[in-house]
Amino acid sequence: MISSSDSAAALDSRWAALQKWLRERFERDVDVEGILFLVGVQESGRGFEPDLDKSAKERLVMEGTCCVFETIGLYDRVGVERDGNWIWERRPEFPRSLPVEEQEALLRKAILTYFANLRDLK
Repeated sequence: MISSSDSAAALDSRWAALQKWLRERFERDVDVEGILFLVGVQESGRGFEPDLDKSAKERLVMEGTCCVFETIGLYDRVGVERDGNWIWERRPEFPRSLPVEEQEALLRKAILTYFANLRDLK
């Protein structure tokens, strides 16, 4: 798990390792939104669907966002919708207002924690 005491350098190093792993696996660079999309696809169990419309893609990015925030205790799965999508609830610990740089760092930490649970990225 990525702790809140991780330095910016440690976060950058882990982030670079994850991006390298993703680049090797998908043979292209994957940005934060692309990573969240991949997480959403994985967690939804949908698999690859080449003809998704914009709203379906946005839904998968949001699903990925909630999933990675769940790994650091900021979101909870509280139910399932009729279409099989998870219902999410933001926990009270979720920071209400952060500068953009801190938002990005928090999201990266959450993504790194998600992937660390899948594979060793130390």
